[in-house]
Amino acid sequence: MTLLNTEAIALKGKDLGEADRLVTFFTRSSGKIRAVANGARRTRSNMSALVQPFTFSHLSIYRGSSLARIRSGEIIQGNLKLREDLLLMTASSYFAEMVDFLMEEDDPNEAVFALLTNSLTTLKERGVESILLRSFEVRLMSILGYRPRLQNCVHCEQETLPGNGKAFFSVSQGGIKCSECVEDDDREISWGTCLVLSRLLETPWRQLFNLRLDKKMEKELEKLLAEFIEFRSERQLKTLKFLQILLDEPS
Repeated sequence: MTLLNTEAIALKGKDLGEADRLVTFFTRSSGKIRAVANGARRTRSNMSALVQPFTFSHLSIYRGSSLARIRSGEIIQGNLKLREDLLLMTASSYFAEMVDFLMEEDDPNEAVFALLTNSLTTLKERGVESILLRSFEVRLMSILGYRPRLQNCVHCEQETLPGNGKAFFSVSQGGIKCSECVEDDDREISWGTCLVLSRLLETPWRQLFNLRLDKKMEKELEKLLAEFIEFRSERQLKTLKFLQILLDEPS
C-alpha cells in the first residue's frame, strides 16, 4: 500500500454502502483516480466537504490492490458558488464530465489539471460565457492531441484561403479543407468562425475575454465543437444538452 499526497478536484461521486462515498477525482500528480471517502455521508463527517463536486483540495490517499481510500484532506477552494447556482453548476458539470470521459485513469496531465482549475475559477468570477465554454472545449481537445488544423487543407496540405467569406471544416479529419477537397459531410462555416477558433487556441487566458462573438458565430462554434468532440470521444456528453437549454432560455 502506498500513500499519495496530491492536489485534486472532485469530478463526481456515488453512494457506497450505508455511509461511504466513491468519488472520482482529477489529481495533479496521478490524473484521474477513484477513491472511497469513509463515512462521508454522515452529517458530522470531516470528509463530507472534500467530496462535494468541484471542490479543490489537497488529499492524502491510500492506494493498494483494492479501491483507494482517502486518509485525510484539506480544502483549498470549496467552490460552493458553483453548486448554488443551476447554470454555474451545469457548466461546471460539463467541464468535469469532459475531463472524466476523455481522460483515462492514472494518466497524469498537468496541462489538463491547470485548464480545469483555471476554468472553474473563471466561472466563479465571470459566470457562464460562450468564450469560456468554447475555449475549454478546444483547448482540452488540443492538449489531448486533437488540435484542429486551421492553416492548411487537411487533405491536400495546400494553404486554405477564404472563399466568399466561407470555409469548410472536416469533423472526421479534424481541420479545414480547401474548396477543391471538400466533401458532402464537411461542415460549411464562416471564415470569421475559423479565425476565432484559431484565436481561442493562441490567445493568452486572461485576454480571451476581449474577444467578441455575435450570436450567429456563437451558435456556429457551439455546433462545430460539439460535433468534433462527439466524434473524437465516440459518445454524447449528458450535461451539454441541458446546458444548451439553460443558455437558450430568455433572460
